[in-house]
Amino acid sequence: MKMNITQRAAQDDYHAQLIAQGMENAGADVFSVTNDANGNILVYCRHREEIDGEWIDKNIHEAVTTKAEYYAAA
Repeated sequence: MKMNITQRAAQDDYHAQLIAQGMENAGADVFSVTNDANGNILVYCRHREEIDGEWIDKNIHEAVTTKAEYYAAA
Protein backbone atom coordinates (compact mmCIF):
# COMPACT_ATOMS: atom_id res chain seq x y z
CA MET A 1 0.00 0.00 0.00
CA LYS A 2 1.41 3.38 -1.02
CA MET A 3 1.59 5.97 1.76
CA ASN A 4 1.85 9.75 1.36
CA ILE A 5 3.62 12.18 3.68
CA THR A 6 1.97 15.48 4.60
CA GLN A 7 3.48 18.34 6.59
CA ARG A 8 1.83 21.36 8.21
CA ALA A 9 3.39 24.30 10.06
CA ALA A 10 2.29 25.33 13.55
CA GLN A 11 2.37 28.68 15.34
CA ASP A 12 3.43 27.24 18.69
CA ASP A 13 3.58 23.97 20.67
CA TYR A 14 -0.12 24.03 21.53
CA HIS A 15 -1.10 24.67 17.92
CA ALA A 16 1.15 21.77 16.89
CA GLN A 17 -0.74 19.52 19.29
CA LEU A 18 -4.07 20.55 17.74
CA ILE A 19 -2.71 20.01 14.22
CA ALA A 20 -1.51 16.55 15.21
CA GLN A 21 -4.93 15.75 16.70
CA GLY A 22 -6.65 16.86 13.50
CA MET A 23 -4.32 14.71 11.42
CA GLU A 24 -5.05 11.69 13.61
CA ASN A 25 -8.81 12.40 13.41
CA ALA A 26 -8.49 12.37 9.61
CA GLY A 27 -7.02 8.86 9.73
CA ALA A 28 -3.36 9.80 9.33
CA ASP A 29 -0.49 8.70 11.58
CA VAL A 30 1.58 11.54 13.04
CA PHE A 31 5.22 10.49 13.20
CA SER A 32 7.15 13.69 13.86
CA VAL A 33 6.83 17.15 15.37
CA THR A 34 10.04 19.08 14.86
CA ASN A 35 11.57 22.50 14.28
CA ASP A 36 13.24 23.58 11.06
CA ALA A 37 16.42 25.69 10.85
CA ASN A 38 14.37 28.89 11.23
CA GLY A 39 12.59 27.68 14.37
CA ASN A 40 9.26 26.94 12.68
CA ILE A 41 7.34 24.01 14.18
CA LEU A 42 6.47 21.32 11.64
CA VAL A 43 4.06 18.41 12.09
CA TYR A 44 4.45 15.39 9.77
CA CYS A 45 2.04 12.54 9.15
CA ARG A 46 1.76 9.59 6.80
CA HIS A 47 -1.53 8.48 5.31
CA ARG A 48 -3.08 6.29 2.64
CA GLU A 49 -3.55 7.77 -0.84
CA GLU A 50 -7.32 7.85 -0.29
CA ILE A 51 -6.88 10.50 2.41
CA ASP A 52 -6.20 13.80 0.69
CA GLY A 53 -4.83 17.08 1.99
CA GLU A 54 -8.24 18.76 1.97
CA TRP A 55 -9.65 16.09 4.31
CA ILE A 56 -6.66 16.48 6.63
CA ASP A 57 -7.00 20.28 6.60
CA LYS A 58 -10.75 20.02 7.33
CA ASN A 59 -10.04 17.86 10.37
CA ILE A 60 -7.26 20.19 11.55
CA HIS A 61 -9.65 23.14 11.23
CA GLU A 62 -12.29 21.27 13.27
CA ALA A 63 -9.78 20.41 16.01
CA VAL A 64 -8.58 24.03 16.25
CA THR A 65 -12.04 25.64 16.18
CA THR A 66 -13.54 23.14 18.61
CA LYS A 67 -10.86 23.97 21.17
CA ALA A 68 -11.23 27.71 20.52
CA GLU A 69 -15.01 27.52 21.00
CA TYR A 70 -14.50 25.56 24.22
CA TYR A 71 -12.22 28.25 25.66
CA ALA A 72 -14.46 31.08 24.42
CA ALA A 73 -17.42 29.54 26.26
CA ALA A 74 -15.50 29.14 29.53
